[in-house]
Amino acid sequence: MELNLPRQRTLAVLLAFLIGSGAALRAAAEETHYAAALQNHVFAGSKQDGYTNGLFFTQVRTASAGADGVEPTALLKPVLGWLGVSRSTLAAASLRQIMITPRELERSVPAPTDTPYAGALVFRSTHVKVQGETADMLALDLGVTGPASGAEKVQRWIHNTNDATKPQGWDTQGPTRVLVGIEGYRAWRSPLGGSAGAANADFVALAGGVLGNRESWLGGTLLLRYGTDLAGSFPSLARVSGRTSDPFVRGDGWFAFAGLSADRRLGNRGLGSDARNHSIELRKSQVFPMLGIAYGWGNASLTFSLHGGTPLIESVENRQNYGSITYTWRGD
Repeated sequence: MELNLPRQRTLAVLLAFLIGSGAALRAAAEETHYAAALQNHVFAGSKQDGYTNGLFFTQVRTASAGADGVEPTALLKPVLGWLGVSRSTLAAASLRQIMITPRELERSVPAPTDTPYAGALVFRSTHVKVQGETADMLALDLGVTGPASGAEKVQRWIHNTNDATKPQGWDTQGPTRVLVGIEGYRAWRSPLGGSAGAANADFVALAGGVLGNRESWLGGTLLLRYGTDLAGSFPSLARVSGRTSDPFVRGDGWFAFAGLSADRRLGNRGLGSDARNHSIELRKSQVFPMLGIAYGWGNASLTFSLHGGTPLIESVENRQNYGSITYTWRGD
């Protein structure tokens, strides 16, 4: 499905979703956090080739100690009601923009074997319900790919600001298309040593998949953590899948984590075709390791992680590495 939407209008609509979803009825005993994240190949010392940059802005609401949960986001509340779920342990609304670019930015038409230009702007509504050492995650993605994502303007502004190589091939980007996807995951936590609430290490396994109009896939993640208050940060860990988020720490504490994710795409319409009629096919299978640390103090948290693995685009052979920095602060 192709659209011809003004970019500013598309951004305004998605921001309205973010604000409206975050303004769902709030329980009296809940905490609200906000997060800003930047993912970029430079943090991992990687060359620009494939997944180049990601910007994320998120509102996270979590249940305070002793509370039975928080109201789900407005978009997911009808679905959760139908499933018999009335409260969330964690409810999040986020807006993210990603950009994919070739290695040779100075070319007006990327080489046939190089990564094509592509951008996406996506609103994400997330629900996490924790019961003991198990967490269920449900997320809805609504967005656009193509010119309406605004990826071209963001990259041109960044490169003009730091006098970097100016990208010349954004005109070859494919047309604007609607993106819709629903994601479901289950996470299992196994404390290692000590009682469940006091263990300084744990092992977490996540399994699930995505059903969408652009792609559908099944996947899983294995994580090993060491640090403090691992049980308290478990709800934020249940959101970690693919490139969607980093975990964070509530209050004072820290933990280091290492993991491995694997995805297998079942249905794949990719990102369509660009102006060269070059098919932008997403790779059918991806395996990528991750390594990171999260540190919390008072009402803030900082997470840094490194990610690597097989490239996102089928036509690219080089491994894709990037780093992620997430700053989270309490807003209530």
